Amino acid sequence: MIFLLVVIYVAFIGLGLPDTILGASWPLMRLDLSAPISAAGILSIITSLGTIVSSLLTPRFLRILGTGKLVAYSIALTAIASTGYGFADSFNVLCLWAIPMGIGAGAVDVAMNNFAAIYLESKHTNWLHASWGIGATLGPSLLSLSILTGGGWRGAYEYVAAALAVIFVLILISLPLWKKTEARGGISENITIQAKTPVNAPHTSIREALRVPGMKLSFFTFFFYSALEISTSLWCGTYLIACGFKPEVGAFIVSLMFASVMIGRIVSGFFAIKFTDHRLIYAGIFIVAAGCLVLSLPLPLWMQPVCICLLGLGCAPVYPSLIHATPARFGESLSSQAISIQLAGSYVGSILMPPAFGLIAAKFTVHLWPISLSIFVGLLLLCVCLLDYVTHKKLNKSYARERVLDILHEVSMESVKRERLKRKRKKKR
Repeated sequence: MIFLLVVIYVAFIGLGLPDTILGASWPLMRLDLSAPISAAGILSIITSLGTIVSSLLTPRFLRILGTGKLVAYSIALTAIASTGYGFADSFNVLCLWAIPMGIGAGAVDVAMNNFAAIYLESKHTNWLHASWGIGATLGPSLLSLSILTGGGWRGAYEYVAAALAVIFVLILISLPLWKKTEARGGISENITIQAKTPVNAPHTSIREALRVPGMKLSFFTFFFYSALEISTSLWCGTYLIACGFKPEVGAFIVSLMFASVMIGRIVSGFFAIKFTDHRLIYAGIFIVAAGCLVLSLPLPLWMQPVCICLLGLGCAPVYPSLIHATPARFGESLSSQAISIQLAGSYVGSILMPPAFGLIAAKFTVHLWPISLSIFVGLLLLCVCLLDYVTHKKLNKSYARERVLDILHEVSMESVKRERLKRKRKKKR
């Protein structure tokens, strides 16, 4: 099963490859395609809408195909879309290829996160999202390599397509291992318990899933987390320049923030061995809150990069731990549906809230950025607390019901044993 674990890590690296190339290559792309600078926002919205739709439909396809096949098909679709990006001769064609790009990304995101939450330990979930950070870091590097070798931005997308094609082949080779893991209920060779949730489990619609206690709160938890994370990455450089940093220094500090997220997820993976998901979530939120608080104070300029890195370190364990806690909150039978709703909330938050702050910054000042982050952190903490209260209450009820049934079973078994003893005594007499 070690081979399957390696394939999953490589797949998460592949997930991050196309996510950062668009922003890095857009200055070249728009000149080549004669598109306005604002057109990148249109591509981002199309991709995000495709991602939201596919993430909500993924649980249905998971029941039909299973995780391995769905991940393979989604990776293949993303590879085809990347190839299309590389050969696009107009912005309109680019918009058409953005649709399968978003659909493939959303499906593989839900499928992989659901698989990791159910069948892998919490440490792996953190390290897998750190692997995504490696892919996101490699994306712009591939662009630089392509420019140096004369391939331009088109060559970068061809490199990504080739890498995803290799990952697609690896997943096809490992398909029997995906099925075996889902049948055994875990990736460890020592696990022999059957999985609680078969692939052909009864389907729950989105409307029915939203009626489950805590499901809507889960949607808003991810909504505010993504609003926090994307607002941090999008407006961090602008805020630093407004505070007096040079553009190149501000860009370097932003890269430090992304590095702190990746390093934080690697470190939190080790902490996950001894600490629960809930402790990691609250620890991350409080670290972010501390960073926002210090950032809001009139402190020396050199303190701000430290606070930015605190924001990255705090964000690191929150998202993976929220994902990994999903089966425990809602049960394995609702896990894929819950994760699809959560990721939909994440995508909606990343689409709506950062531009909303942009309007506020344009009308007032970008110096309100730490305050907006503090609001997002406060709402995230409120949603997590309410979510824990609702789901723990539900879990306690189900546990109490199961405990009562166990006691009744024990009592009935004792009564059966007594009856048998009485019959044996009568026969002896």
